Amino acid sequence: MENRKTYSLSAGQKLVLLSEKYTIHKQLMNVPTSCFLDAELDLDILKKAAAEAVQRNDVFGVRITKIGKEDAQYFTDRNVLTLETVDFSGQTVEAMEKFLVKIGRTKMKMFDNPLCRIYIVKSPDGKSGLFVCNSHIIMDSWAVSMFYKDIFEVYYALKNNTPMPKPIPSYEAALQKELAYPTSEKHEKDIEFWKQELSVSTPIFTHVNGRRMLEKWRKFKRDPDHRFGRSIYFRTTAKHVVHMVDKKDVEAMRTFCEENRIPSPQVLFFMGVRTAIAILNDREKDVSLFLIAARRATLEEKSCGGTRALSLPLRSIMEDDLTFLDALNMLLDKQNILFRHADLDTVEFFKLQRSIINMAVGETYIALHFTFQPVQLTLHDGIKTNTKWYCNGAAASNLGLSVMDGDGTGSLRCYYEYLDKVIKPQTLDILHSYMLKVIMTGIQNPSIQMKDLMDAVVK
Repeated sequence: MENRKTYSLSAGQKLVLLSEKYTIHKQLMNVPTSCFLDAELDLDILKKAAAEAVQRNDVFGVRITKIGKEDAQYFTDRNVLTLETVDFSGQTVEAMEKFLVKIGRTKMKMFDNPLCRIYIVKSPDGKSGLFVCNSHIIMDSWAVSMFYKDIFEVYYALKNNTPMPKPIPSYEAALQKELAYPTSEKHEKDIEFWKQELSVSTPIFTHVNGRRMLEKWRKFKRDPDHRFGRSIYFRTTAKHVVHMVDKKDVEAMRTFCEENRIPSPQVLFFMGVRTAIAILNDREKDVSLFLIAARRATLEEKSCGGTRALSLPLRSIMEDDLTFLDALNMLLDKQNILFRHADLDTVEFFKLQRSIINMAVGETYIALHFTFQPVQLTLHDGIKTNTKWYCNGAAASNLGLSVMDGDGTGSLRCYYEYLDKVIKPQTLDILHSYMLKVIMTGIQNPSIQMKDLMDAVVK
């Protein structure tokens, strides 16, 4: 065996491997995406650019391995499972989509193996681009976006014979810093913070399907006052429902944020979806969601690969007389506090959670995780990109909402990934409608109280 340096898995990687271990659908952590340009591209140069971008990014040298019974990783030669060109000229869009979906749902061998497939694609409508399917253990969605950006910047450097873009920061260096966290003073402070956060009172389970999900679990537990719900399902097959948010609505949200000193529409969407869930659960005041923190504060973290995103449980209790604007500021303050304590290993958090609020394994009080990541890829000479996230056919939780850029026009694309044996797509149509009504009603009348806001939404 070669003499190699090994590392423990990061917090995010541990969660990925744990999720994959306990599912029968081993494609669970595939991240299949595409990125097409509204421009004529030389496919041979694009393939060379993709190969060069792989060599520039050390995540493609990551290999997961076993040392005894322990999971570990090491860095080796940078390569991928597949780097091929596929031309769908003269075929249908449906034929192309069928091919890409199949690749996205094909499991990859996890251990001692490259963890990515790349296809250079020409679509039936003449557009050119890429389809990338990587394991979540080497790249989260932020890292995937930066990878696409690097490929196209390399492409134009090769095509125009201009200098290469700046080198990609080392993920290995970022990983080394992350692995030092558990023995740091910050880790001790974060543990104390989460102990206090969890000790305030016992939260209550809310589900997009409504209060019946809690009552069903209460009946199973033979406890009419039980506050948690079911979190583990044997069948974890999943689908996507996709809804667009129109550019004019997004612009109205951004204008409202500027006028009210709110840094991003993220908190508007969080407010919208948590209030929609409150309505669907008999106007429950106590709603908790997982907020996904990208944890990419520094320039190096923003540009490197890896999977750094972690889940933060954001609990909000909103009384009927609370105004929309006050509720937003409350969420914003809470979010900012949580972001300062965002590095705790999710598995470690779950153990802490169970010990403090007496929640059993297989239970939860959160049934939705929320990601806001509208990374807009505007490239050479302002060329627009059209990105798409494909469903891999499986999911680790009941429901996820990811708000992302879709076509570079200013509109936003809301991906709802859901367990199709638990949730119906029509339920998500209602959720999305309620979410947007909450946001648009609130920004038009920031002083509206929660009771009146919910009344207006369900009219």
